[in-house]
Amino acid sequence: MLANTLQKTLFAAATALSIIPGLTQVAQAQSTPDLYGAIAYSSSTRVYASATGSSRQEAERGALYNCKQQSRAQDCSVPLWFKNAWGALAVGSNGAYGTGWGYDTTQPRKGRAIAARYALQTCKNYGGVNCRVVFTREARYQLIDNGPVLIPVNE
Repeated sequence: MLANTLQKTLFAAATALSIIPGLTQVAQAQSTPDLYGAIAYSSSTRVYASATGSSRQEAERGALYNCKQQSRAQDCSVPLWFKNAWGALAVGSNGAYGTGWGYDTTQPRKGRAIAARYALQTCKNYGGVNCRVVFTREARYQLIDNGPVLIPVNE
């Protein structure tokens, strides 16, 4: 009887210990903060810029500031913001442009292709001729294995 109770207790302890790594990974994934991205564009100079931040407003302000600094134009605007995803800008030879964003939960790098595809389609929908993707940007914290501690890194 004592052996049976001991065996059940050891089995319960082993089961509990086996799920701890999984729970730790879930907790780390849930504690990863959101990262926002934005793309700004000046249609008069065809200059684009981007920024990331911990809020939509921070990302948009940064992208707009960068666009104005690089283009010296007053027509910079932010046609796209995105969260924990990829953003893309496509521009046509006639000046039309389009944006898109995308993500893939199982393979995050696929988000880039999704964003590009939407940007190209949007450019064409707005009358773009010979649209091509000129810029992509990721806004996603990534966990880098630096040994015993996983540290979120913003690329």
